[in-house]
Amino acid sequence: MAHLPTLSGMVTEVRDSLDESSASFWTDAQLERYINRAKDRVYQRVRALNADYFTVSRTSNDGTLTILGESYAASSFAIAIDDTTRDYTLPPDFVEMKQIEVITSNYEDIRFVHRDLNHPEMRALLSITAGQTPSEFVYDLIGERTMRVAPFSNTALALRLTYMRMFADLTTDADTLEMPHPLYLAVEDYATFFALRQDRSPDAVLYEKTADKLVAEFSGGHHRQIQDGESAVAYLAEYTGWQ
Repeated sequence: MAHLPTLSGMVTEVRDSLDESSASFWTDAQLERYINRAKDRVYQRVRALNADYFTVSRTSNDGTLTILGESYAASSFAIAIDDTTRDYTLPPDFVEMKQIEVITSNYEDIRFVHRDLNHPEMRALLSITAGQTPSEFVYDLIGERTMRVAPFSNTALALRLTYMRMFADLTTDADTLEMPHPLYLAVEDYATFFALRQDRSPDAVLYEKTADKLVAEFSGGHHRQIQDGESAVAYLAEYTGWQ
C-alpha cells in the first residue's frame, strides 16, 4: 500500500530537513502553511501533465454531499425539464471538466460537446426557447463552477461528471495527503524550501531543485497518457439538429 503521509508526520519530516527537531524558529503553524502551499504547487505541476490523477466521478443521483466543508446537492447538475434553466452549479471541488455522460436509461448515447459561448452553434442553440428532444447538448463553463447548457430539454436527464478536483488544505494532525506516491517527498522539499526562504538561507534553492527533480522524474515515469496506446473514436454521425 502506498504511503499516506499525515500532516503531523510531514511537519516532523520538514523539521528533520531544517535540523530543528522542536519548534524554535519555525512554528508548527508556519510549517503547516508551507506544507499546504507546497501541496498546491505539486498539484498544479502534476495537473499540467494532463494526467488523470486528481479526477473524481459524481452522478446527479448521489444525493446531498459534503464537499470542501460545503453542503452540495448533486441534483444541481441534473438536466431539468423546463425552458428557463440554462445554468447548472457544479460541485465545490470542481476545477476542470473531463467528461459528461448521460446515465438515464435509453439516453446514454447523448453527447455533450464543449462550445465557447460565442461559437455559432452555441449561439444558435441558446436562441431556441422551447424544450427540445435531446440528441446532443453543447456547454461552456462560466466563472468558477457554472455550466451553461443549450438547448433546453423536454426530458429530465441524470448525468455523471468526471472532473479534475481540488483538495482541501490539511488542517488536523491526522489529515492525509491525497497525492500519487511518492510525490509527498516533493511536497516536503517544497515546504522546506519555503521555510528556508523565510530565513533567507542559501540552502533554500537546493530543496526547490530537489523537489523540481522529483516532479520531473515522476512525470517521466508515470505519464499514463503517453504510455497508454492512443486511439481515435469516430462517430457515425455528427450533430444533425434538433427535432
